[in-house]
Amino acid sequence: MSTKTIIFTKFARIAATCTVWLTLTSSLVPVVAQEQDTPGAPRLLPSDTLAYLRLDSAERYREDFSASSVGQMLNDPALKPLAGEVYQMAAELFEQVGTILEVSLDDLLAIPQGQVAVALMPGNLSDYQKELAAEEDDDESPEAIRRRLARKRREQNSLAGLFLIEAGGNADTLMGLMDKLEQRVTTQGYLQRSTELEGTKVIKLLPPRPGRPEIEYFEKDGTVVLGIGHDTAAKVLEHWADRSEEETLADRSDFVSIMSRCVGAESTRPQMTFFVDPYRIAERIVKRGTAAAFVWPIVEQLGLPKLRGIGGSAFSGGEVFESISHMHILIDPPRDGVLGVLRPEVVESAPPKWVPADVASYTSVKWDFETTYDNLDKIVAQFQGEGPMKRFVEGPAEQQFGISVREDLLQNITGRYVNCGWIEPSAKLNSRTATHALELKDSLKAKNLIAKFRERRPNDLTVETIGGTVVYVARSPNSGQLPPNFRVPEPALMILGDWLIFSDSREMLTRITRANLEAAPRLINVLEFELVTSELGGKLDGEKPFLVSFLRGAEYMKQIYDLAKSPETRGMLRQASTNAPFAGKIVSMLERNQMPDFKEFEKYFAPSGTFAYDEPAGIHFGSFTLRAEED
Repeated sequence: MSTKTIIFTKFARIAATCTVWLTLTSSLVPVVAQEQDTPGAPRLLPSDTLAYLRLDSAERYREDFSASSVGQMLNDPALKPLAGEVYQMAAELFEQVGTILEVSLDDLLAIPQGQVAVALMPGNLSDYQKELAAEEDDDESPEAIRRRLARKRREQNSLAGLFLIEAGGNADTLMGLMDKLEQRVTTQGYLQRSTELEGTKVIKLLPPRPGRPEIEYFEKDGTVVLGIGHDTAAKVLEHWADRSEEETLADRSDFVSIMSRCVGAESTRPQMTFFVDPYRIAERIVKRGTAAAFVWPIVEQLGLPKLRGIGGSAFSGGEVFESISHMHILIDPPRDGVLGVLRPEVVESAPPKWVPADVASYTSVKWDFETTYDNLDKIVAQFQGEGPMKRFVEGPAEQQFGISVREDLLQNITGRYVNCGWIEPSAKLNSRTATHALELKDSLKAKNLIAKFRERRPNDLTVETIGGTVVYVARSPNSGQLPPNFRVPEPALMILGDWLIFSDSREMLTRITRANLEAAPRLINVLEFELVTSELGGKLDGEKPFLVSFLRGAEYMKQIYDLAKSPETRGMLRQASTNAPFAGKIVSMLERNQMPDFKEFEKYFAPSGTFAYDEPAGIHFGSFTLRAEED
């Protein structure tokens, strides 16, 4: 298989996945609302839940999505034929699953009405599973003993899952799908049993042998709950009926603390919330393995128990904002071990004068890199002995290049890092260029550092001049091996004022020097950037950020648009269709539909902003997208 075929096979799969997701979300149609009130998932899930994702209301999400810029774009008369074809392709992909379930994609998407939740939790071992395991305990051979020990480790650290869907008037349809699931698993040896709690019947499907999970489900007040694991659905029903004395996720202090930082940040109710306990998930995964006794103490020493959880929320709708999201990482102070590398500092949000006006993205971060480096040295020392960074990083750098990592690099940067993305014409799969910049304390010292490097490695860098600034161009030996629809990277670096700037595009460096000389527009004077930064101040609410970011979604959409219209892209997709038929379908769809002018797409995209700030008990991230206005 040729390189081009491999690349575009993967590209086609990624495109197919994105297409299906975009189509599914855009094609959801509102139906009758759920009349019964089901408790929120956090009040039904156990307190030791490991991960949780909840959509507050599927019906409200459908309405909000239809009113969103993307929803309006997909219903635009100029774009609707293309959107319809995309949906048809998604429906064809779904046919294999739909044949098994005997349900169409439209019918499946119309089922959820209220909240939809999925959760990961610790597994429970049932008496039935213990009996099955006991039958295997008679064999005392070394291999049998080894298998039993491995099985017990898995059982003690097993994982279970839960799905909750408020289906309202579509509950019968959803229960019909549960019946089909039951029919399939019973043909594989599962046994059906049932119990009842206050008039609600719980169906239990018991596995034929150890190692396979129990399945249980029930329907109550138009809500269907499916559990993978013993007593998963049953315990939810106990909480629902107020028959359990165990605490729920809503009673858990770290969950409440995280959600209060995310949900309380806005005046409206979030459409989506999530929570993850990475430490407890890692604990179960590690302890399932044979090396748990050796590995887990090391994990504990790394300070991971202080990472108490990660959670977030997402809001949509509003006159000013298209969407708003928050994420909070809860960390117990003081930060040491692996968490000691998190050393953010307050950053200047205004872009340096050299940032061109037409960048697709801009990010500014302030970080204490030297302290992070020292703490990383302590972490690696636990595995490699004393002074690992000196042996593995500083020593080789001094020997090969004559560079002192600490004095020449770490101690000569202020800690401010800037990243810019720019879409270089013409359209290629890798048209997005990356530019990285570090603010220097002493630019002359940095120039001497480059001179030292060139003395040791004279053939690695060539010297040119762009806009009166010396540029060091790196060799790129593999550039001729790229397919024709790929941009050839041209890595180069320069020192511009107090900045060390590296980019994989010489054209971008040219634009940077022009902006620096005021011969080209600068980002700091762009109205879109001013709008985002003005809203950023309101979202920060007095907090001092260590990260700020600006993004033009329309620029990335333009890259996809240009690629879709490119004859080269279509030709390569045709070639890839030999092994990936879906790639051929994409080409056929594009050829049947005349792509409208990009202005029909562009008007639906508005700029976005991202921010992050540090707190004594954690790190908070937020992002927002302004509402697009046609004028």
